[in-house]
Parts: sequence; C-alpha cells; structure tokens
Amino acid sequence: MDRTWAPTENPSATVVPGKMRSDREEVPGGFSKADADKAETMEARTRSQTTAFAAPGCQVYWPSPYEVCGAIKDKYNSLGGPNSFLLWPTSNEILNPDGVGAHSTFTNGPIYWSSWGGAHPVANHFFAAWQRHGWEAGYLGYPLTDEIPAANGGLRQEFDGAGIYWHLNEAYAIGGAIRDKWNIVGAEGGPLGYPSSDELSVAKYNGRYNNFENGTVTWSGQTGSLLLYGAIRDRWAQLGREDGALGYPLADEQAAGIAHFADFENKSTIWWTALTGAHDVPEFVIAPWRTAGAQDGDLGYPVTGPLTPAQNTAGITLQQVFQNGIVSLIGAERALIGTYDPTPDPFPEPDPPQQTQRAPQANTWPPPDVPSDYPTDEVVGGATNPAHPDYGEMQIRQGFYSGAWGLGFGQDKAEHKHQLRLVESIEFLLESRFYGPRSDPLLPGTDFWGRAMDLFCHTGWGGQECEEQQYRIAHAIYDPTNYETYHEAPGPFEPIGLVTAYCGGGNTPLSGTAICDSWVDSAFMNPVN
Repeated sequence: MDRTWAPTENPSATVVPGKMRSDREEVPGGFSKADADKAETMEARTRSQTTAFAAPGCQVYWPSPYEVCGAIKDKYNSLGGPNSFLLWPTSNEILNPDGVGAHSTFTNGPIYWSSWGGAHPVANHFFAAWQRHGWEAGYLGYPLTDEIPAANGGLRQEFDGAGIYWHLNEAYAIGGAIRDKWNIVGAEGGPLGYPSSDELSVAKYNGRYNNFENGTVTWSGQTGSLLLYGAIRDRWAQLGREDGALGYPLADEQAAGIAHFADFENKSTIWWTALTGAHDVPEFVIAPWRTAGAQDGDLGYPVTGPLTPAQNTAGITLQQVFQNGIVSLIGAERALIGTYDPTPDPFPEPDPPQQTQRAPQANTWPPPDVPSDYPTDEVVGGATNPAHPDYGEMQIRQGFYSGAWGLGFGQDKAEHKHQLRLVESIEFLLESRFYGPRSDPLLPGTDFWGRAMDLFCHTGWGGQECEEQQYRIAHAIYDPTNYETYHEAPGPFEPIGLVTAYCGGGNTPLSGTAICDSWVDSAFMNPVN
C-alpha cells in the first residue's frame, strides 16, 4: 500500500462506530482497528491542548496509539515522521535508566535524547553496534549526530565516546588514540579503509586495537598507537599479535624500496614483498642475514619463517630460507649461510676430462669395490632451474664411486670423494642463479656454484652481531647427455644428471682442494627441498 502519511483531519475525540478514520482507510500492518481508533482520539486530545507542534508539546501519529514529545518529536518530524525510514512510533517517551536521557522507539529504531547531544535516531547496523557496547550506559554514551555520509559509500555516526562507521553492511566502533592514528593516515578514505572490528582488548599492557579492511592499529600506554598493514598484520596475528611471541610493534610499518617491514619488541622483524609474502625473521637470524647484506645482499628477502630442522644435522637448531639462500643456526654463537655467489671460482673441475673419459684398466663392470647390482641409475633427487628450462627436472642419480678405479659420478662421488653428502645440498647448488660452462668447454653440461659461510655470533653493544670466519665455494656439475654406459656403469639412455659436486676456493685449510669442509654440506641444506 502507499505509505504516505498525513495527520487525521478533524479527529474524533470519542470512538463513534462507522465514523472513524479506520472505517474510511485501510489500517497499516502491525496495528489493529482498536489501535487506530485509540490513536485518533489521542490526536483529538493533543490538538485541543496546543495549536503548535513545537516542544514541549506531544503528537500522535495515526494509527500508532503513542505520543512522541519534545525534542524527540521535533527530530522525528524533521526526518519525515511516519514517512521516514523509522516508520511509526512503537512506544511513548521512556526515561533512560541513568535518569538523564530519554528515548522513544519506532518501527525501525529509536530516537535517543540527551541535554548535551540533542535527539538522534540510532538504527539498523548502528543500533546493533551500539547495543554490543551497552547502549548509552556503555563507553559510547549518547549519540551526538545522525548518520553522516562518509567516503566510498559508507556512513558514520558520532557518540560521546567514539564513532561508529558503517560500510558494506558492517558497522564497528572506533575512538580515542586509535581513531586519532587512523585519522592521521586518512581515516576511511586512507590506506587502512574502514574498521573491520570494534575496539578489542589484549592482556599485555592492558592494550587495545582495531582491525581495518587493510590493516590494524594497536595501542597501549607504553607504546602509543602504531599501525600495520594487511600482510604484515596477518602474519603478526598468526603469531599471536600483542600477546604472542613478537609482542608489540616498535614503530609503524615502514617502506623500504619494494618491501615493507615492521620491527617488534622481541627484536624480531617481519618483512613483506609482493613476490615473497610476509615472513618473520627472529633476532638470531637477523644478525647473520645482515652480515650477508640483508635484503640488499646475496640472500635477498625471506621466503619462509623460521623453521626447526626435521633432522638434527650438525647440531642445527633453526633455519630460515631466503630468496637466494639459507641461514642455519648452530646454538647462539654459530651460524652457517649457504647462498649464491656471482663471483666465478677459478678452481677447475676435478678429475681432468682426459682421465675421466678413459676406460679403466679392468674395462669391465663392476669395479672391485662396487657391487654388481649397485643401483647406479636410481634417481635420488632432482632440481629445476628457471635459467635452464631445457634441462627440465635435473636428476641426481645414486651413481657410484670406486676408489680402485678412481672414477664415479652422481651422489656417491659427491659424498665419498668430495664430502658433499646431502642430496638437499646438491639440489640447492643446482638451483643456483650463477653458473657457467664446465672447465673443459667442450664437455656438455653446466657448472652451478654457491658460497658457504661459517659465522661466529655474539651479543654486542647493538645487540646480536655476526662475523664471517671462513668460507668455501662449492660446485655442482650437471650433464644432460643420455647415456647407455658412463664410466662403464650401465645406464637407461636418459640424462647422466649430476656428474659430481665438490668444493674449490675459500679460506680454510682445505681450500684449493676438491674436498669440502664438513660444515659446508650443512650450510647448503635446504629445509624446504
């Protein structure tokens, strides 16, 4: 039906059957004929008391049998009365429990009044948010405004203690120092967007925070208000936010080139880039990472958080993977770094090609120190390298190593001749972005290399510090040639794969030999391979 409302013309002071407005018009839903007739008699009575509708007078709005009075009536009329979104009155004026303010209810929400704030409707999502916080008795107190248009199609309403903001059918309260911080960065029109939570409490420092569409603002008396944006906020939240291991941020999230980062109370940091995502870096990993140049050095940005090794290799207690390498901690005073080094290593591939290509004197398989059924062609690992898509999955075969013949290939040769045992470490080298031809450029395949560093770490004046003690350059030689036999070992006519892995240059006593120091294997151990 048409909801256009108008006062009753010449309302009857008593109920006269057949002569009432309800006998001439359909009574709107939600009201009975008795309600409508009562309302008409009330209209007649209020009109006899005054000829104006200004406060402190009251008004009745047929067919609702309730009086709306004073400033609440004025606000209701200014909105359009029953023609407004509030529709009809559903109560008389009610004194609030605090004895200070008053309100009247309507079909779609109340109008609340206080002497300092005036009369304002609180409806729909705003009413639900206000209700969550205890109505006028809560920290929000009384409304100070009607709904006000805000950025990007939103609305806001001000209360004594805070504002409520509505956007995309959600309304949340925000106030105090958190709101001040939000306002500094552009409020709802800024990068944080609209609130996505009410103000929430945390145990540590009796703090508070609000989440937003694109971040968070956290506050405590000790830290003040600090902001974090989406991905860093999300990682921090996964770790327990303020009450978690990282504690509060020490400053707002900062930009650094293509990255963003935030430092935290426990001396950890979270770094984010669009390519790598957001990952926390603990204090004891930050120190060796900085020794290697941090994000601008060979390691680049973190691509995982801190990881506990699945196996206790060389006493490693914690690892973290970066774009171009790995940091591994051995207790509090030692760290290993495996990374990719752009500097070519002049140390040649061991076993001169003329030696490795000649047939052994025995000239028959197997060598005396290798079982005849040894699984030389078994694939024990593999890696891919974006710079060599033609290689596809680069295979690491079991291979063999014969001391009697002085020959071999694959993982066995890397382990037994050059002391690189771990398949994960060899895979890491094959993934290097630094590579070149083999020592004999006539031989097929590629030389991939990386740098292993052994660091001493300690607590200095500025916190945890690390210094490089020794380093080695390690190589992995890959040959894509299909083979039927290789050094007399039978093959499946598939790529030879890893020829060998060995060490070359460095500053340790073994430098200048092809034998790796025992720690090099652990430095290249990739926990995510």
